[in-house]
Amino acid sequence: MINKKIQYIRTLEAQFERLNTYLEALDVSMKNTDSETRQNYKEKIKDIHNKRDMIREKIKRVKESKGNTWEVIGEEAGNFWGSIKNTFKNAKEEYKKGYEEGLDD
Repeated sequence: MINKKIQYIRTLEAQFERLNTYLEALDVSMKNTDSETRQNYKEKIKDIHNKRDMIREKIKRVKESKGNTWEVIGEEAGNFWGSIKNTFKNAKEEYKKGYEEGLDD
């Protein structure tokens, strides 16, 4: 039976890979937008990339942790996931709103 730490690492790594896929698609999508749109979302995208890098570090720390300290580090990583989801959700809503407003012009 796989222990909880290994299961958790696998879950984090799967989420991390999914995040990378989303970021790659977002980066490509943003390259195809006008400069004003890119500028509007530049900080949000940078924030998401920074949080992704922090999660990568948390995954590394969970792997290297001894005893039950991985649970505390894992909780921190979970908080970052929630923050990233909110940032993505807000950026998506704003992008959609701006896109729809652009259609009305």
